[in-house]
Amino acid sequence: MSITHKNNLNAQAIMSKTLLSAYEGWTIHRLAEFFIKHGISGAPVIASDHELVGVVTVSDIFKFSSMNEDNRREALRNYYRESCEIDLDEASLRDWSNRAEYNCTVHQIMQHEIITVSPEASVAEVAAVMVKNNIHRVVVTEKKIALGVITSMDILRNLQPDGHELRLVV
Repeated sequence: MSITHKNNLNAQAIMSKTLLSAYEGWTIHRLAEFFIKHGISGAPVIASDHELVGVVTVSDIFKFSSMNEDNRREALRNYYRESCEIDLDEASLRDWSNRAEYNCTVHQIMQHEIITVSPEASVAEVAAVMVKNNIHRVVVTEKKIALGVITSMDILRNLQPDGHELRLVV
């Protein structure tokens, strides 16, 4: 079975040029509100100097939220060791863990590896990168600058060019 579609499209042609980004210093609560407000499930993460530093998704929030209490405390402890070079006492950790979505940041839950494609990559190449890495979005970059994002839905939408019905050839 194969799907017929336009083969001449590249990443730049199908990417969303509106690049909604999250800041690594945002709380997880603020990130969740951002996703809900914009109706998205993931975003590139930028540092305060606007450098692209990672990617975060709703799945990352769910993974963090479903951590048991001990793992959540350990995540908080590690964060404060790395960023502030202090060790928190157990009472503080317990208190902060109860409000982790307000005390933990995007930096703690984001994926640091950024999967990118060039603007010239074919749609087939983009799809192959997504499948190989088991991801739903890639950032389109040129000279380390983010130009846009492509989601799996963007690829699916382009299987039906010009509003024509998708044809499966068996």
